[in-house]
Amino acid sequence: MNLHHLAIFHAVAETGSISACAERMHISQPAVSRQLKEFEQRIGVLLFERLPRGMRLTQPGEVLRDYAARLFAIARTAEAAVKELSDARQGHLSIGASNTVGTYILPGVLARFRRSYPEVGISMFVGNTEQVSQGVADLRFMVGFIEGPLHVADLRAERFIDDEIVPVASADHPLSGKKRLSPADLSGQPLLMREPGSGTRELIETHLQRHGIRPGNIVEFGNTEAIKQAAIHGGGIAWLPRVCMPRELAAGDLVRLPVKLPTIRRPLSVVRRPEGHTAPVAEAFLELLNVRAAGA
Repeated sequence: MNLHHLAIFHAVAETGSISACAERMHISQPAVSRQLKEFEQRIGVLLFERLPRGMRLTQPGEVLRDYAARLFAIARTAEAAVKELSDARQGHLSIGASNTVGTYILPGVLARFRRSYPEVGISMFVGNTEQVSQGVADLRFMVGFIEGPLHVADLRAERFIDDEIVPVASADHPLSGKKRLSPADLSGQPLLMREPGSGTRELIETHLQRHGIRPGNIVEFGNTEAIKQAAIHGGGIAWLPRVCMPRELAAGDLVRLPVKLPTIRRPLSVVRRPEGHTAPVAEAFLELLNVRAAGA
């Protein structure tokens, strides 16, 4: 179906006359009449009854008018959506973030972004590294933020800040009072861990295996905050991101265990599609994030 012919039909149906259609579309009346006739011949039905004064839709014309109205409404909505994406001051920001980034870093950045761009809608999914990476690949998130290795093809990860993961326990844990611990001292101890698929868990497991530490019973949690609370209440040893517990370490609710091991340092990364266009609203958010990272 010729969309130009459909647009002429729709304009005649809305205005009720060829002359009014010609004025609206800035073309001559003979051109409107000719193209409308060509359209009717092409689809094989009469769309209008020609009256001495104006045009009246036939039954097929009534049906086609409803479809045309819906089609051009969608076109207007699509045009508005595309224009919206070109302006960081409006639109919708959809992001995915793994647990540490989404819980302890992004909320403050989102609050500042909200003050600067009050018209922008915001949605943030918090999950593990695997879920966030796949969401970016599936176009569910404009950008993602992860804390572990990237395993999803056709994405790129760019570091925006570094974090370190350290072993901690409650103040009354038997190992908390020691001045120095060896890796062997941690073997057999109950360990609090994230679920499989977590980038943090992957890093910790690799670190423990490299240094010959065989943990005892492992208790799994779906988020870092739950692990932190369990550690505070004496549930076992946890390897936690330093960014998640500055107050607890300062207050003595958690104690860093003095184990003779290299520190686990990891990049916290922005994940994007390499060939994809990043909407201005997402670029504006990333600029604020970089300001926050620079001051960390």
